[in-house]
Amino acid sequence: MIAKGTSAPDVGNFNIHKTSNDGNTTTSTLSFVPRKEDDGKYLSCRAENKMMSADRLEDKWKLEIHYTPEAKIILGTSLNPDSIREGTDVYFDCVINAHPPVYKVEWKHNGKVLNINIQAGIIIANQSLVLQGVSRSTAGNYTCVGYNTEGDGESNAFYLNVMYTPTCKPNQTRIYGVAKQEQAQITCQVDANPSDIQFRWSFNNSADSVDVAQAHISRSGTSSVVSYTPMTELDYGTLLCYASNRIGTQRVPCVFHIIAAGRPDQVHNCTLSNISMTSFSIRCSEGFNGGLPQSFLLEVRESHSQEIKSNLSAPIPRFSVTNLEAGAQYQAALFSFNTKGRSEPVILQAATLRLPEKQLTAEKDNHRSGLRFTPMMSVLIGIVSALLIVGLVVIIVVRLQCTQNDDRRKRHKNAAVTAGSTEHRGSTSGPTLSDKGGGSPISKHDSSAGECDSDEKNPDIIPQPVDADETADYVRKRQHISTIETSPSRSLLHQAGNSGGGGGGGGGYIGYCTLRNGMPLHELAAQSKMVSAGDGP
Repeated sequence: MIAKGTSAPDVGNFNIHKTSNDGNTTTSTLSFVPRKEDDGKYLSCRAENKMMSADRLEDKWKLEIHYTPEAKIILGTSLNPDSIREGTDVYFDCVINAHPPVYKVEWKHNGKVLNINIQAGIIIANQSLVLQGVSRSTAGNYTCVGYNTEGDGESNAFYLNVMYTPTCKPNQTRIYGVAKQEQAQITCQVDANPSDIQFRWSFNNSADSVDVAQAHISRSGTSSVVSYTPMTELDYGTLLCYASNRIGTQRVPCVFHIIAAGRPDQVHNCTLSNISMTSFSIRCSEGFNGGLPQSFLLEVRESHSQEIKSNLSAPIPRFSVTNLEAGAQYQAALFSFNTKGRSEPVILQAATLRLPEKQLTAEKDNHRSGLRFTPMMSVLIGIVSALLIVGLVVIIVVRLQCTQNDDRRKRHKNAAVTAGSTEHRGSTSGPTLSDKGGGSPISKHDSSAGECDSDEKNPDIIPQPVDADETADYVRKRQHISTIETSPSRSLLHQAGNSGGGGGGGGGYIGYCTLRNGMPLHELAAQSKMVSAGDGP
Protein backbone atom coordinates (compact mmCIF):
# COMPACT_ATOMS: atom_id res chain seq x y z
CA MET A 1 0.00 0.00 0.00
CA ILE A 2 1.39 3.34 -1.10
CA ALA A 3 -0.04 6.79 -0.39
CA LYS A 4 -0.07 9.22 -3.27
CA GLY A 5 2.25 12.08 -2.97
CA THR A 6 4.46 10.38 -0.45
CA SER A 7 7.66 8.49 -0.92
CA ALA A 8 7.84 4.79 -0.26
CA PRO A 9 10.46 4.99 2.46
CA ASP A 10 8.36 7.44 4.50
CA VAL A 11 5.36 5.16 4.29
CA GLY A 12 7.15 1.84 4.57
CA ASN A 13 8.42 2.63 8.03
CA PHE A 14 4.86 2.58 9.33
CA ASN A 15 3.40 -0.20 7.10
CA ILE A 16 2.43 -3.42 8.91
CA HIS A 17 1.06 -6.56 7.11
CA LYS A 18 -0.84 -9.32 8.88
CA THR A 19 -2.17 -12.59 7.24
CA SER A 20 -4.89 -14.77 8.71
CA ASN A 21 -4.27 -18.38 9.81
CA ASP A 22 -5.93 -19.92 6.77
CA GLY A 23 -3.89 -17.69 4.49
CA ASN A 24 -6.90 -16.26 2.71
CA THR A 25 -6.98 -12.77 4.34
CA THR A 26 -4.19 -10.22 4.48
CA THR A 27 -4.50 -6.98 6.55
CA SER A 28 -2.25 -3.96 6.06
CA THR A 29 -2.09 -1.13 8.64
CA LEU A 30 -0.49 2.26 7.93
CA SER A 31 0.49 4.83 10.60
CA PHE A 32 0.52 8.20 8.84
CA VAL A 33 1.21 11.75 10.16
CA PRO A 34 -0.13 14.23 7.63
CA ARG A 35 1.31 17.69 7.07
CA LYS A 36 -0.31 20.94 5.99
CA GLU A 37 1.01 20.30 2.52
CA ASP A 38 -1.00 17.05 2.34
CA ASP A 39 -4.27 18.90 2.48
CA GLY A 40 -6.35 17.99 -0.66
CA LYS A 41 -4.19 15.04 -1.65
CA TYR A 42 -5.34 11.41 -1.91
CA LEU A 43 -4.33 8.44 0.19
CA SER A 44 -4.85 5.09 -1.64
CA CYS A 45 -4.62 1.42 -0.68
CA ARG A 46 -3.87 -1.07 -3.48
CA ALA A 47 -3.72 -4.87 -3.22
CA GLU A 48 -2.47 -7.43 -5.75
CA ASN A 49 -1.51 -11.12 -5.86
CA LYS A 50 1.58 -11.77 -7.85
CA MET A 51 0.70 -15.50 -8.19
CA MET A 52 -2.38 -14.67 -10.17
CA SER A 53 -2.88 -12.58 -13.26
CA ALA A 54 -6.07 -11.00 -11.94
CA ASP A 55 -6.37 -7.20 -11.83
CA ARG A 56 -5.22 -5.28 -8.78
CA LEU A 57 -7.66 -3.92 -6.22
CA GLU A 58 -7.33 -0.24 -5.10
CA ASP A 59 -9.21 2.21 -2.85
CA LYS A 60 -8.38 5.89 -2.06
CA TRP A 61 -9.39 8.79 0.19
CA LYS A 62 -8.99 12.54 -0.26
CA LEU A 63 -7.19 14.05 2.72
CA GLU A 64 -8.60 17.10 4.48
CA ILE A 65 -5.98 18.41 6.90
CA HIS A 66 -6.94 20.98 9.60
CA TYR A 67 -4.21 23.24 10.99
CA THR A 68 -3.77 26.60 12.71
CA PRO A 69 -3.54 29.71 10.49
CA GLU A 70 -0.28 30.82 8.95
CA ALA A 71 -0.17 34.64 8.65
CA LYS A 72 2.20 36.96 6.85
CA ILE A 73 2.17 40.80 6.87
CA ILE A 74 3.02 42.72 3.71
CA LEU A 75 3.58 46.46 3.29
CA GLY A 76 1.67 48.13 0.51
CA THR A 77 3.34 47.53 -2.84
CA SER A 78 3.57 51.24 -3.63
CA LEU A 79 5.47 52.08 -0.44
CA ASN A 80 9.21 52.09 0.16
CA PRO A 81 9.90 51.00 3.77
CA ASP A 82 13.11 53.08 3.81
CA SER A 83 11.50 56.39 2.89
CA ILE A 84 8.39 56.64 5.05
CA ARG A 85 8.30 60.02 6.79
CA GLU A 86 5.88 61.81 9.04
CA GLY A 87 2.56 62.65 7.38
CA THR A 88 2.65 59.70 4.95
CA ASP A 89 -0.29 57.24 4.64
CA VAL A 90 0.70 53.60 5.16
CA TYR A 91 -1.27 50.37 4.62
CA PHE A 92 -0.60 46.70 5.31
CA ASP A 93 -2.09 43.41 4.03
CA CYS A 94 -2.30 40.23 6.07
CA VAL A 95 -1.96 37.02 3.99
CA ILE A 96 -3.33 34.00 5.88
CA ASN A 97 -3.19 30.29 4.99
CA ALA A 98 -5.55 28.26 7.17
CA HIS A 99 -7.92 25.25 7.12
CA PRO A 100 -10.63 25.66 8.07
CA PRO A 101 -10.71 29.35 7.05
CA VAL A 102 -10.17 32.03 9.70
CA TYR A 103 -13.16 33.67 11.31
CA LYS A 104 -11.28 36.67 12.79
CA VAL A 105 -8.16 38.75 12.06
CA GLU A 106 -6.48 41.08 14.60
CA TRP A 107 -3.76 43.71 14.17
CA LYS A 108 -1.20 44.52 16.87
CA HIS A 109 1.22 47.44 17.38
CA ASN A 110 4.12 46.65 19.71
CA GLY A 111 2.06 43.79 21.16
CA LYS A 112 -1.11 45.86 21.76
CA VAL A 113 -4.29 45.16 19.82
CA LEU A 114 -5.32 47.94 17.43
CA ASN A 115 -8.95 48.95 17.15
CA ILE A 116 -10.66 51.02 14.52
CA ASN A 117 -10.23 54.74 15.31
CA ILE A 118 -11.09 57.02 12.43
CA GLN A 119 -10.03 60.17 14.31
CA ALA A 120 -6.59 58.70 15.05
CA GLY A 121 -6.27 57.55 11.42
CA ILE A 122 -6.56 53.78 12.11
CA ILE A 123 -8.78 51.93 9.61
CA ILE A 124 -9.21 48.13 9.55
CA ALA A 125 -11.06 46.46 6.65
CA ASN A 126 -11.10 42.67 6.04
CA GLN A 127 -7.44 41.68 6.23
CA SER A 128 -5.99 45.18 5.61
CA LEU A 129 -4.74 47.93 7.94
CA VAL A 130 -4.54 51.60 6.92
CA LEU A 131 -2.58 54.21 8.92
CA GLN A 132 -3.27 57.79 7.89
CA GLY A 133 -0.70 60.56 8.51
CA VAL A 134 1.84 58.51 10.41
CA SER A 135 4.06 60.16 13.04
CA ARG A 136 7.07 59.15 15.12
CA SER A 137 4.73 57.58 17.65
CA THR A 138 3.31 55.38 14.88
CA ALA A 139 6.66 53.69 14.29
CA GLY A 140 7.17 50.23 15.71
CA ASN A 141 6.46 46.54 15.18
CA TYR A 142 3.21 45.48 13.50
CA THR A 143 1.76 41.95 13.39
CA CYS A 144 -1.50 40.33 12.30
CA VAL A 145 -3.19 37.32 13.93
CA GLY A 146 -5.63 34.87 12.30
CA TYR A 147 -8.09 32.72 14.31
CA ASN A 148 -9.84 29.46 13.29
CA THR A 149 -11.18 26.41 15.13
CA GLU A 150 -7.71 24.90 15.43
CA GLY A 151 -6.22 27.98 17.14
CA ASP A 152 -4.56 31.24 16.25
CA GLY A 153 -1.50 32.06 14.22
CA GLU A 154 0.48 35.33 14.40
CA SER A 155 2.67 36.68 11.66
CA ASN A 156 6.24 37.81 11.97
CA ALA A 157 6.73 41.43 13.10
CA PHE A 158 7.14 44.15 10.52
CA TYR A 159 9.02 47.22 11.78
CA LEU A 160 7.62 50.46 10.45
CA ASN A 161 10.38 53.05 10.34
CA VAL A 162 9.01 56.60 10.31
CA MET A 163 11.58 59.31 9.60
CA TYR A 164 11.25 62.90 10.77
CA THR A 165 13.17 66.13 11.06
CA PRO A 166 15.04 66.95 14.32
CA THR A 167 13.17 68.34 17.34
CA CYS A 168 14.43 69.49 20.75
CA LYS A 169 14.46 66.94 23.54
CA PRO A 170 12.55 67.99 26.65
CA ASN A 171 13.95 68.65 30.14
CA GLN A 172 17.14 70.37 29.04
CA THR A 173 18.90 73.16 30.91
CA ARG A 174 17.70 76.30 29.18
CA ILE A 175 19.27 79.03 31.38
CA TYR A 176 23.01 79.32 31.94
CA GLY A 177 24.58 81.73 34.39
CA VAL A 178 28.04 82.72 33.18
CA ALA A 179 30.41 85.34 34.52
CA LYS A 180 32.46 87.56 32.23
CA GLN A 181 35.45 85.84 30.64
CA GLU A 182 34.16 82.50 31.93
CA GLN A 183 33.85 79.67 29.42
CA ALA A 184 30.51 77.88 29.40
CA GLN A 185 29.61 74.57 27.71
CA ILE A 186 26.12 74.84 26.25
CA THR A 187 24.60 71.46 25.27
CA CYS A 188 21.85 71.05 22.65
CA GLN A 189 20.08 67.68 22.42
CA VAL A 190 17.65 66.77 19.64
CA ASP A 191 15.53 63.81 18.60
CA ALA A 192 15.76 62.88 14.90
CA ASN A 193 15.42 59.99 12.43
CA PRO A 194 17.74 59.43 10.72
CA SER A 195 20.34 60.38 13.32
CA ASP A 196 22.90 61.73 10.86
CA ILE A 197 22.59 65.37 11.91
CA GLN A 198 24.35 68.66 11.24
CA PHE A 199 24.16 71.50 13.79
CA ARG A 200 24.22 75.25 13.44
CA TRP A 201 24.35 77.81 16.25
CA SER A 202 23.54 81.52 16.27
CA PHE A 203 23.64 84.21 18.97
CA ASN A 204 20.96 86.89 19.38
CA ASN A 205 20.89 89.92 21.62
CA SER A 206 19.20 93.29 21.57
CA ALA A 207 21.75 94.60 19.06
CA ASP A 208 22.26 91.94 16.37
CA SER A 209 22.35 88.23 15.45
CA VAL A 210 25.55 86.36 14.52
CA ASP A 211 26.42 82.75 13.74
CA VAL A 212 28.76 80.88 16.05
CA ALA A 213 31.94 79.70 14.32
CA GLN A 214 32.14 75.97 13.62
CA ALA A 215 35.41 75.86 15.49
CA HIS A 216 33.47 76.32 18.72
CA ILE A 217 30.91 73.60 17.88
CA SER A 218 31.29 69.87 18.52
CA ARG A 219 28.83 67.06 17.73
CA SER A 220 28.25 63.66 19.32
CA GLY A 221 25.35 61.69 17.88
CA THR A 222 22.18 63.72 18.34
CA SER A 223 23.86 66.21 20.71
CA SER A 224 25.97 69.29 20.08
CA VAL A 225 28.10 71.32 22.50
CA VAL A 226 29.22 74.89 21.93
CA SER A 227 31.95 76.62 23.94
CA TYR A 228 30.86 80.16 24.69
CA THR A 229 32.71 82.88 26.63
CA PRO A 230 30.99 86.25 27.21
CA MET A 231 33.48 89.11 27.21
CA THR A 232 31.21 92.18 27.51
CA GLU A 233 27.69 93.00 28.51
CA LEU A 234 26.62 92.60 24.87
CA ASP A 235 27.66 88.94 24.95
CA TYR A 236 24.75 88.07 27.22
CA GLY A 237 21.68 87.06 25.27
CA THR A 238 20.19 84.00 23.55
CA LEU A 239 21.84 81.08 21.77
CA LEU A 240 19.78 79.28 19.10
CA CYS A 241 20.52 75.68 18.08
CA TYR A 242 19.38 74.35 14.67
CA ALA A 243 19.72 70.69 13.59
CA SER A 244 19.04 69.12 10.20
CA ASN A 245 19.09 65.66 8.57
CA ARG A 246 18.18 64.34 5.13
CA ILE A 247 14.49 64.66 5.89
CA GLY A 248 14.71 68.36 6.61
CA THR A 249 15.80 71.16 8.95
CA GLN A 250 14.51 71.72 12.46
CA ARG A 251 11.51 74.03 12.28
CA VAL A 252 11.67 75.37 15.86
CA PRO A 253 15.21 75.86 17.24
CA CYS A 254 16.36 75.01 20.73
CA VAL A 255 16.70 78.23 22.77
CA PHE A 256 19.27 78.79 25.52
CA HIS A 257 19.54 81.97 27.60
CA ILE A 258 22.97 83.22 28.68
CA ILE A 259 22.74 85.46 31.74
CA ALA A 260 25.21 86.96 34.16
CA ALA A 261 25.84 84.39 36.85
CA GLY A 262 25.29 85.22 40.49
CA ARG A 263 24.23 83.91 43.83
CA PRO A 264 20.86 82.19 44.00
CA ASP A 265 17.78 83.86 45.41
CA GLN A 266 16.38 83.16 48.86
CA VAL A 267 14.00 80.31 49.48
CA HIS A 268 10.42 81.30 50.26
CA ASN A 269 7.11 79.94 51.58
CA CYS A 270 8.86 78.07 54.39
CA THR A 271 6.67 76.06 56.79
CA LEU A 272 7.31 74.04 59.95
CA SER A 273 5.63 70.67 60.36
CA ASN A 274 5.83 67.36 62.26
CA ILE A 275 6.91 69.10 65.46
CA SER A 276 7.66 66.67 68.30
CA MET A 277 9.70 66.66 71.50
CA THR A 278 12.95 65.86 69.66
CA SER A 279 12.41 66.80 66.00
CA PHE A 280 10.67 68.99 63.43
CA SER A 281 10.54 69.31 59.65
CA ILE A 282 10.99 72.33 57.35
CA ARG A 283 9.74 72.66 53.79
CA CYS A 284 10.39 75.63 51.48
CA SER A 285 9.99 76.67 47.85
CA GLU A 286 13.19 77.31 45.96
CA GLY A 287 13.99 80.60 44.26
CA PHE A 288 15.95 81.44 41.12
CA ASN A 289 19.22 79.50 41.07
CA GLY A 290 21.29 82.39 39.70
CA GLY A 291 21.85 80.58 36.42
CA LEU A 292 23.73 77.68 38.01
CA PRO A 293 22.70 74.47 39.74
CA GLN A 294 21.90 75.17 43.37
CA SER A 295 21.71 73.24 46.61
CA PHE A 296 20.32 74.09 50.03
CA LEU A 297 21.78 74.33 53.51
CA LEU A 298 20.10 74.33 56.93
CA GLU A 299 21.77 75.45 60.16
CA VAL A 300 19.92 74.93 63.46
CA ARG A 301 21.16 76.78 66.55
CA GLU A 302 19.98 76.90 70.14
CA SER A 303 18.33 80.31 70.56
CA HIS A 304 20.09 81.42 73.75
CA SER A 305 23.57 79.95 73.42
CA GLN A 306 23.68 80.03 69.59
CA GLU A 307 25.27 76.59 69.68
CA ILE A 308 24.89 74.69 66.39
CA LYS A 309 22.69 71.66 66.91
CA SER A 310 22.33 70.51 63.29
CA ASN A 311 23.91 71.27 59.90
CA LEU A 312 22.18 69.69 56.88
CA SER A 313 22.38 70.07 53.09
CA ALA A 314 20.05 68.76 50.39
CA PRO A 315 19.40 69.19 46.65
CA ILE A 316 15.85 70.35 47.44
CA PRO A 317 14.68 72.56 50.32
CA ARG A 318 13.22 69.71 52.42
CA PHE A 319 14.75 69.01 55.83
CA SER A 320 13.98 66.84 58.85
CA VAL A 321 15.88 67.80 62.03
CA THR A 322 16.19 65.17 64.78
CA ASN A 323 18.01 64.51 68.07
CA LEU A 324 16.91 67.78 69.68
CA GLU A 325 16.10 68.58 73.29
CA ALA A 326 12.53 68.68 74.49
CA GLY A 327 10.95 72.04 75.29
CA ALA A 328 13.82 74.06 73.81
CA GLN A 329 13.84 77.10 71.50
CA TYR A 330 15.77 76.88 68.23
CA GLN A 331 16.72 79.19 65.39
CA ALA A 332 16.79 77.67 61.88
CA ALA A 333 18.65 79.45 59.06
CA LEU A 334 18.12 78.27 55.47
CA PHE A 335 20.48 79.11 52.59
CA SER A 336 20.54 78.32 48.90
CA PHE A 337 23.98 78.21 47.28
CA ASN A 338 25.74 77.56 43.98
CA THR A 339 29.28 77.93 42.72
CA LYS A 340 28.92 81.72 42.84
CA GLY A 341 28.03 81.86 46.51
CA ARG A 342 25.06 81.49 48.78
CA SER A 343 21.91 83.51 49.28
CA GLU A 344 20.82 85.57 52.23
CA PRO A 345 19.42 83.33 54.99
CA VAL A 346 15.78 82.84 55.83
CA ILE A 347 15.43 82.66 59.64
CA LEU A 348 12.73 80.56 61.30
CA GLN A 349 11.98 80.23 65.00
CA ALA A 350 11.16 76.69 66.10
CA ALA A 351 10.45 75.05 69.44
CA THR A 352 10.19 71.42 70.38
CA LEU A 353 7.34 70.14 72.51
CA ARG A 354 7.73 69.94 76.27
CA LEU A 355 7.89 66.68 78.17
CA PRO A 356 4.68 65.63 79.96
CA GLU A 357 4.23 67.36 83.34
CA LYS A 358 4.47 64.08 85.21
CA GLN A 359 7.87 63.40 83.72
CA LEU A 360 9.14 66.88 84.55
CA THR A 361 8.25 66.55 88.26
CA ALA A 362 8.72 62.83 88.71
CA GLU A 363 12.07 63.09 90.51
CA LYS A 364 10.90 65.95 92.74
CA ASP A 365 7.68 64.24 93.79
CA ASN A 366 9.06 60.77 94.55
CA HIS A 367 8.48 61.38 98.25
CA ARG A 368 4.83 62.29 97.70
CA SER A 369 2.01 59.84 97.85
CA GLY A 370 1.13 57.85 94.80
CA LEU A 371 -2.33 59.40 94.53
CA ARG A 372 -3.37 59.67 90.92
CA PHE A 373 -6.26 61.68 89.60
CA THR A 374 -8.41 59.51 87.43
CA PRO A 375 -11.33 60.69 85.30
CA MET A 376 -13.77 59.17 87.84
CA MET A 377 -12.16 61.14 90.69
CA SER A 378 -12.45 64.33 88.67
CA VAL A 379 -16.15 63.67 88.12
CA LEU A 380 -16.72 63.01 91.83
CA ILE A 381 -14.87 66.17 92.80
CA GLY A 382 -17.00 68.16 90.38
CA ILE A 383 -20.23 66.68 91.80
CA VAL A 384 -19.20 67.40 95.39
CA SER A 385 -18.23 70.97 94.49
CA ALA A 386 -21.58 71.51 92.79
CA LEU A 387 -23.46 70.20 95.85
CA LEU A 388 -21.49 72.49 98.16
CA ILE A 389 -22.26 75.49 95.99
CA VAL A 390 -25.97 74.61 95.91
CA GLY A 391 -26.03 74.17 99.70
CA LEU A 392 -24.31 77.51 100.22
CA VAL A 393 -26.83 79.24 97.98
CA VAL A 394 -29.73 77.64 99.89
CA ILE A 395 -28.28 78.76 103.24
CA ILE A 396 -27.83 82.33 101.99
CA VAL A 397 -31.43 82.43 100.71
CA VAL A 398 -32.80 81.09 104.00
CA ARG A 399 -30.78 83.59 106.00
CA LEU A 400 -32.05 86.44 103.88
CA GLN A 401 -35.64 85.30 104.36
CA CYS A 402 -35.14 84.96 108.13
CA THR A 403 -33.59 88.43 108.27
CA GLN A 404 -36.54 89.89 106.38
CA ASN A 405 -39.00 88.12 108.74
CA ASP A 406 -37.13 89.44 111.81
CA ASP A 407 -37.23 92.96 110.39
CA ARG A 408 -40.97 92.70 109.82
CA ARG A 409 -41.58 91.42 113.37
CA LYS A 410 -39.46 94.23 114.82
CA ARG A 411 -41.35 96.83 112.80
CA HIS A 412 -44.73 95.47 113.97
CA LYS A 413 -43.50 95.31 117.56
CA ASN A 414 -42.15 98.88 117.50
CA ALA A 415 -45.38 100.16 115.99
CA ALA A 416 -47.41 98.55 118.80
CA VAL A 417 -45.14 99.86 121.53
CA THR A 418 -45.17 103.36 120.03
CA ALA A 419 -48.95 103.35 120.02
CA GLY A 420 -49.05 102.42 123.75
CA SER A 421 -46.51 105.09 124.65
CA THR A 422 -48.48 107.77 122.80
CA GLU A 423 -51.60 106.87 124.72
CA HIS A 424 -49.84 107.19 128.02
CA ARG A 425 -48.42 110.54 127.13
CA GLY A 426 -51.84 111.84 126.34
CA SER A 427 -53.43 110.62 129.62
CA THR A 428 -50.67 111.32 132.18
CA SER A 429 -49.66 114.65 133.66
CA GLY A 430 -47.20 116.61 131.67
CA PRO A 431 -44.34 116.74 134.10
CA THR A 432 -44.36 112.99 134.58
CA LEU A 433 -44.20 111.86 130.90
CA SER A 434 -42.54 114.83 129.28
CA ASP A 435 -39.61 115.05 131.65
CA LYS A 436 -37.02 113.23 129.62
CA GLY A 437 -34.24 114.34 131.87
CA GLY A 438 -35.99 113.50 135.23
CA GLY A 439 -33.89 111.21 137.38
CA SER A 440 -35.92 108.07 136.73
CA PRO A 441 -34.10 105.01 137.90
CA ILE A 442 -35.37 103.06 134.94
CA SER A 443 -33.82 105.40 132.41
CA LYS A 444 -30.49 105.21 134.22
CA HIS A 445 -30.17 101.58 135.20
CA ASP A 446 -32.54 99.52 133.11
CA SER A 447 -31.15 98.64 129.69
CA SER A 448 -34.62 97.88 128.40
CA ALA A 449 -35.82 101.28 129.56
CA GLY A 450 -33.04 102.91 127.59
CA GLU A 451 -34.15 100.91 124.62
CA CYS A 452 -37.63 102.28 125.06
CA ASP A 453 -36.35 105.84 125.25
CA SER A 454 -34.52 105.35 122.04
CA ASP A 455 -37.70 104.16 120.41
CA GLU A 456 -39.56 107.18 121.74
CA LYS A 457 -36.90 109.54 120.44
CA ASN A 458 -36.85 107.86 117.07
CA PRO A 459 -38.19 110.44 114.58
CA ASP A 460 -39.20 107.64 112.18
CA ILE A 461 -41.92 106.33 114.56
CA ILE A 462 -45.20 108.30 114.24
CA PRO A 463 -47.39 108.07 117.35
CA GLN A 464 -50.90 106.78 116.73
CA PRO A 465 -53.80 107.99 118.95
CA VAL A 466 -55.72 105.21 120.71
CA ASP A 467 -58.71 105.34 123.07
CA ALA A 468 -58.87 104.15 126.69
CA ASP A 469 -60.59 100.85 125.94
CA GLU A 470 -57.94 99.81 123.48
CA THR A 471 -55.24 100.81 126.00
CA ALA A 472 -56.80 98.74 128.74
CA ASP A 473 -57.12 95.77 126.44
CA TYR A 474 -53.49 96.14 125.37
CA VAL A 475 -52.38 96.27 129.02
CA ARG A 476 -54.33 93.09 129.83
CA LYS A 477 -52.65 91.29 126.94
CA ARG A 478 -49.20 92.44 128.01
CA GLN A 479 -50.00 91.36 131.60
CA HIS A 480 -50.93 87.93 130.36
CA ILE A 481 -47.74 87.62 128.33
CA SER A 482 -45.25 89.04 130.85
CA THR A 483 -45.69 86.47 133.64
CA ILE A 484 -42.00 85.88 134.22
CA GLU A 485 -39.93 88.56 135.86
CA THR A 486 -36.73 88.93 133.91
CA SER A 487 -35.56 92.42 134.75
CA PRO A 488 -33.73 93.52 137.92
CA SER A 489 -35.26 96.99 137.53
CA ARG A 490 -38.54 95.96 139.22
CA SER A 491 -37.32 97.03 142.68
CA LEU A 492 -36.04 100.24 141.29
CA LEU A 493 -39.41 100.98 139.74
CA HIS A 494 -41.16 100.19 143.03
CA GLN A 495 -38.82 102.43 144.98
CA ALA A 496 -39.35 105.19 142.48
CA GLY A 497 -43.08 104.82 142.91
CA ASN A 498 -42.86 105.10 146.68
CA SER A 499 -40.53 108.05 146.67
CA GLY A 500 -42.60 109.91 144.13
CA GLY A 501 -45.58 110.34 146.46
CA GLY A 502 -49.22 110.25 145.68
CA GLY A 503 -48.93 112.79 142.97
CA GLY A 504 -48.00 109.98 140.58
CA GLY A 505 -44.78 111.63 139.56
CA GLY A 506 -42.74 108.43 139.89
CA GLY A 507 -45.61 105.99 139.66
CA GLY A 508 -46.75 107.58 136.48
CA TYR A 509 -43.63 106.60 134.64
CA ILE A 510 -45.01 103.53 132.96
CA GLY A 511 -45.04 102.28 129.37
CA TYR A 512 -44.45 99.27 127.18
CA CYS A 513 -40.92 98.97 128.51
CA THR A 514 -42.20 98.31 132.08
CA LEU A 515 -44.43 95.55 130.81
CA ARG A 516 -41.63 94.06 128.79
CA ASN A 517 -39.43 93.90 131.90
CA GLY A 518 -41.98 91.83 133.74
CA MET A 519 -43.82 94.22 136.20
CA PRO A 520 -45.74 92.39 139.02
CA LEU A 521 -49.44 91.98 138.56
CA HIS A 522 -50.52 94.14 141.53
CA GLU A 523 -48.40 97.04 140.37
CA LEU A 524 -49.65 96.64 136.85
CA ALA A 525 -53.24 96.74 138.13
CA ALA A 526 -52.49 99.84 140.19
CA GLN A 527 -51.00 101.55 137.19
CA SER A 528 -53.99 100.62 135.11
CA LYS A 529 -56.32 102.16 137.67
CA MET A 530 -54.27 105.31 137.66
CA VAL A 531 -54.45 105.53 133.93
CA SER A 532 -58.19 105.01 134.04
CA ALA A 533 -58.58 107.65 136.77
CA GLY A 534 -56.56 110.08 134.76
CA ASP A 535 -58.75 109.57 131.69
CA GLY A 536 -62.00 109.82 133.64
CA PRO A 537 -62.35 113.61 134.08
